[in-house]
Amino acid sequence: MRSRMRACCACGLLVLGLWGFAPGARAALPDDQRFPAAGERLLLWVASERGRAEPELRAAERLAAQGVETWSLDPVDAYFLPQLPSSMDAVPLPDLADWLRAGLKGGKRVVVYAVARAAVPVLRATATLGPEERQALCVLLAYPNLYTVAEPLAEPDYLDPGQLDGLRVRVLQPRRSAATPWLPGLLDHLALHGAVVSSTILENLREGWWARETPTAYEVAESGRLDALLLRELDVMECE
Repeated sequence: MRSRMRACCACGLLVLGLWGFAPGARAALPDDQRFPAAGERLLLWVASERGRAEPELRAAERLAAQGVETWSLDPVDAYFLPQLPSSMDAVPLPDLADWLRAGLKGGKRVVVYAVARAAVPVLRATATLGPEERQALCVLLAYPNLYTVAEPLAEPDYLDPGQLDGLRVRVLQPRRSAATPWLPGLLDHLALHGAVVSSTILENLREGWWARETPTAYEVAESGRLDALLLRELDVMECE
C-alpha cells in the first residue's frame, strides 16, 4: 500500500511539474528545436495544433542556412496534447512568455511566426510582456484561428487575445481558405486590442497547404518554397 501511495504521489508531482501548477513553480522554457545562424534575425516558429510537419522543418533548416536563426516549437509535442484546436488553450502562457523573452535576450531582431490556432497562446503570451518587450517583437500569423464561433455567411465571434498595444502583427491569409471573407473583421479585432496590423493574401493556396493529403501541384511547389515566403514577409515587416 505504501509503495502504491508513493507511486501515486510521484505521478501527481510529475503532472504538476509538467503544467507548471505546483505551488511556487517557475515557468520553464518549452522544448524546441533550434537551427542556429550567424545573422541578425531570429524567427520563433510556433507550429499549429496539427503538429509540426516535415516541410516546416526543412524550411527552418533553409532559413538558418540563409542567416535567419530559427527556433521551432511544436506545442502539441512539447506538452503532450491532442491534435485539436482546443489544445492550444492548454499551452502554459508563462512558459511561452519566457520563451519569447529568451529570444529577445539574444539581441537579434525577433519575429514570432504562429500557425492557425497557435496564434491564441502566442498573442496572449505576448500580451503579458512588458510594453518595451512587446514593442521589440513582430508577429506573423498564418491564417490565425481566433474564432469562438464561426458559421458560414455569418460574422464570427472572436476570442480575446489580450492587450496588444504597440505589437506589429501581419496576417498571411490563403485565398482559398473559407475564412478569407472574415479577414477585414479579424484585422479590426486585432487593432481594437492595440495591434498595428497588416496583411497579405496568398493566392491559390489553402490552409496548411504544406501538409494536405491531396495537395494541388501548385501547393506542392509552394511547400518547397516555404522558406522563401517567410523571408519575403520578414523583409516586408522590417522589424527593428
